[in-house]
Amino acid sequence: MTGTSVWIGFLMLGVTIVSHIFLVSLVLGLAFMAPLLEYFSHRWKDGEFEDLAKNALKYLAVSELAAGVWATWFTVALAGFWPQLAFIATTVLFYPLVIGITGVLIGITFMSIYWYTWGVVSRSLHLLLGVVMAVGAVLVPVGFNMIFAFMDDPVGLKRGLAGNGWAVFGNPLYPDFTVHRISAAISMAAMVFASVYAIKAYRKREKRYERASEFGLYVGLPALLVASITGAIYAFLLAKYSPYIASAVLGPLSFSSLATFFDLYPEFVGFMAVVIGIWAFAIFNALHRRFDKAKEVSSVALLILSLIGVPYGEVLNDLPRYPYMVVQGTGGVEAAQLINHWMFIPTSFAYAALIVGAVLMAIFSYMLYLVFGAKQPGGQRANHPERSVSQNLSASPAPGSR
Repeated sequence: MTGTSVWIGFLMLGVTIVSHIFLVSLVLGLAFMAPLLEYFSHRWKDGEFEDLAKNALKYLAVSELAAGVWATWFTVALAGFWPQLAFIATTVLFYPLVIGITGVLIGITFMSIYWYTWGVVSRSLHLLLGVVMAVGAVLVPVGFNMIFAFMDDPVGLKRGLAGNGWAVFGNPLYPDFTVHRISAAISMAAMVFASVYAIKAYRKREKRYERASEFGLYVGLPALLVASITGAIYAFLLAKYSPYIASAVLGPLSFSSLATFFDLYPEFVGFMAVVIGIWAFAIFNALHRRFDKAKEVSSVALLILSLIGVPYGEVLNDLPRYPYMVVQGTGGVEAAQLINHWMFIPTSFAYAALIVGAVLMAIFSYMLYLVFGAKQPGGQRANHPERSVSQNLSASPAPGSR
């Protein structure tokens, strides 16, 4: 019998998942932003946008490092507390895991190649390397999202155990949920990018920061629209295929009287307020062209809400399944059946691990503040035309540009 309660084991896994998803989302969004910024720097012959692309890549490297640490933490928590769940993940979900790990390998490898070939190879080849890096980052949720879709609706379990590993791809939650996570990640990174540079534009009074902020909104708003639409669709899919989770989160909106362990409807209302707030402040920043005090306040609010949105949504996706670990319709496989019963894990160890995790996340948050906020990105560059993003979007490429 284990010395660790089921709830502590569940909480331990949940904290690692939420932290890892937050960091991976930041990595995915920045991996998308960096080559996009480089593309427009070449199209508009604007060296300052190239500086922004390089700094986005620096932020990406810092986030990737922290995400890797939490991936290791997640693996240890899964193997230590939930070995039977780890067995299912590495057998039934073997193909999705291969896709996700392949994405990690491609992303990290081409992130290094992309950085060290900057200015060494041709522009088109370098952009291609950046696109491959971004594709690798996208493959990570394409693969690993199947784990979460499976835990909400274990489609293909029997056929997977019988040797048909592709059966899990018939999960009706998986396609929409994957698109939702990818678009939410891009939106979060772009909104953080736009907010940070809007704050810098107000405080430093430099045109390049204004243009960077505008560009972030051009990327973030369409991604936010896709994330909002797919999120609404996902709620309807949960009500149909995983009514237990839908009842716990959506409450009266799920049109179900099913009893659940948690009533997270108030938290869901709070999450919707966060999403509405992101929309409101992003639209305000897009329409309010002056970088004044009002825009600085709006940008600070947008920055905070954007950083909160992804982990908040992940909590609402993972917590409502308790006391089940794998939900099947109105019931499921209880977490107590999958907890590690073979090894004694003291409760004090679990609490210590949670404290260490919280300290590490606080350190990373401060490091992220130093990289994004305190350190000035790029050097001062002369001889770059001060052109706004809106002007650049309507301008044709200069003669002879590549």
